[in-house]
Amino acid sequence: MKDNEIFDPTLLSLLPDAQLLTASALAGGLTNRCWKLFLYHPSNNQSSHYVWRPLTSTAQAFGINRTHEYQLLRLIEGSNLAPKPYALLDTNPNNNEQVLIVDWLEGEQADQRFTNHQLCQLQARIHALPLPTHRLDIKQRIEHYWQTIPVDLKSKQLMSIYHYFDNQKIHHYFPDTCCHFDLGRYNIIVPNDCGQLVDGMSAKVIDWEYACAGDPSLDLTMTILANALSPEKAVQDYCLAREESDITLVSTEVLKWLEAVNYWQPWCEYLALLWYLVGYQVWHDDEYLQQAKQLELKLKQMAT
Repeated sequence: MKDNEIFDPTLLSLLPDAQLLTASALAGGLTNRCWKLFLYHPSNNQSSHYVWRPLTSTAQAFGINRTHEYQLLRLIEGSNLAPKPYALLDTNPNNNEQVLIVDWLEGEQADQRFTNHQLCQLQARIHALPLPTHRLDIKQRIEHYWQTIPVDLKSKQLMSIYHYFDNQKIHHYFPDTCCHFDLGRYNIIVPNDCGQLVDGMSAKVIDWEYACAGDPSLDLTMTILANALSPEKAVQDYCLAREESDITLVSTEVLKWLEAVNYWQPWCEYLALLWYLVGYQVWHDDEYLQQAKQLELKLKQMAT
């Protein structure tokens, strides 16, 4: 763990009504390392758990903006889908370093008992949330990753892939909605007794750091890839959750969404390829490099 990602309790002095009781590092978290806090609030004599989400140089390498994340969580606060934001602290204004503190959500990480159908229902609920003011520009995000990747990782094959996608125009299929852009089961919290779930309505979603406005079919494609879903079945489940009429595998609406998913899939794989290379540059973990190489091999035919 990098020094600037070690929890600094002195920063809690920036909060007017909080005293630290305990702090513990959370496992997982690929983009950044978060902490679970237990804070006491003298004003109401209450204690609560929170998550400390830093914005360090590491997170900035992935294009994270805690101000955007805070604003989005405030926007959807009444949805009961996400943790409520507690505070946004400027910890190092000279380096644009911030900490976002959000409520801790009780429960457990979703597993296969949270069905693919429920997952697509949850995706549709997210897309029905209020529209954020900031949106994903996929080419801008790609260029940010590209500039972060060191020259020695840019093979001739990777350069060809980069130029191929750089020359493609982006086609948007649907009007912008609120998108999570990382809706894997690893970011879904369900009740400790998964049997309590009714159509996934009890599920909540964490890690909204990539969330913004965007084409919902792009978000759906990322969800399909992150959870290894069948595109045809996922699109049908998603359209059913949106209450589209005449939902069959050959209905016009389903075919349009499936066309969009097929279009976005290589873009998502390319974005993931660059993300893994940034991750390797940041964490020096060979697993990131192996994942990137697999995606590079998969995409190379498009660039030849």
